[in-house]
Amino acid sequence: MILVSGSTGKVGQHLVSALKAKGATFKALTRSEASLKALAAQGVEAVKGDLGDPVSLKAALQGVDKLFLLSAGSHFGPLELGAIEAAKVAGVKNVVKLSANGASADSSNPLMRAHARAERALEASGLAFTILRPNSFMQNWVAFFSLGITAGQPVYVNAGEGRLAWIDARDIADVAATALTKPGHEGFVYDLTGSEALNYGEVADRLGRLLGREVPYVPVPDAAAFEAMKGMGMDAWYAYGMVTLHQGVRRGLAEPTTGTIELVTGKAPRSIDAFLKENIGAFS
Repeated sequence: MILVSGSTGKVGQHLVSALKAKGATFKALTRSEASLKALAAQGVEAVKGDLGDPVSLKAALQGVDKLFLLSAGSHFGPLELGAIEAAKVAGVKNVVKLSANGASADSSNPLMRAHARAERALEASGLAFTILRPNSFMQNWVAFFSLGITAGQPVYVNAGEGRLAWIDARDIADVAATALTKPGHEGFVYDLTGSEALNYGEVADRLGRLLGREVPYVPVPDAAAFEAMKGMGMDAWYAYGMVTLHQGVRRGLAEPTTGTIELVTGKAPRSIDAFLKENIGAFS
């Protein structure tokens, strides 16, 4: 039995679909009653619980031998450390953790340090593990920029001209599904990227050609990005993490591409052009 945490997020929802297509035995962990009902309507076994609630997590882990560990939001590190310990106590044998490109204990980015701490805890736990370190999601263009682009606004990011090897969340989910259902992935750390590195302006240009109008990209200073994110309700810890993430982009840390997706799944990664065409309605 596999337990999928973060089952309604960008990666989690696609992992649920991938596991369902494979006929895998799994259940989805969700925090909301609405998501519980929506998953049940899809024929997915779902349990209500939260990585931050030890009682509900203990109940959800009963009978589970594999865990997909994904947490989101601010200060997620302690949640993942607690989940790893709870999985060990519950008799889980294998954990596939969604980490991030650039995870390092020496990083200036608090998000990357938190991922690194969880990675080290997982490695020290004695559990079998696979760690996935994806680059920036193509889906972020819809989640973060579609409303502004639809209104004719520029894309504002403090990434300068740095390139990112954009990855489709569905490809991450396919790798996770493979690691959860097939042997031979234990002990591996997978750096996951798309096949092409593009900066924000280059993606905006391609989107503009599809829309038949200009989609401007405006590189903004770090301080402006930080204040804007706090103004939208993001706490300072997470906002600083996002600012320093794009500082790394400017230094070229997100540009290298790998062939890991095809190596693991046997399929080439989806392209940014295909993603934009598929989601053009979100920007129109």
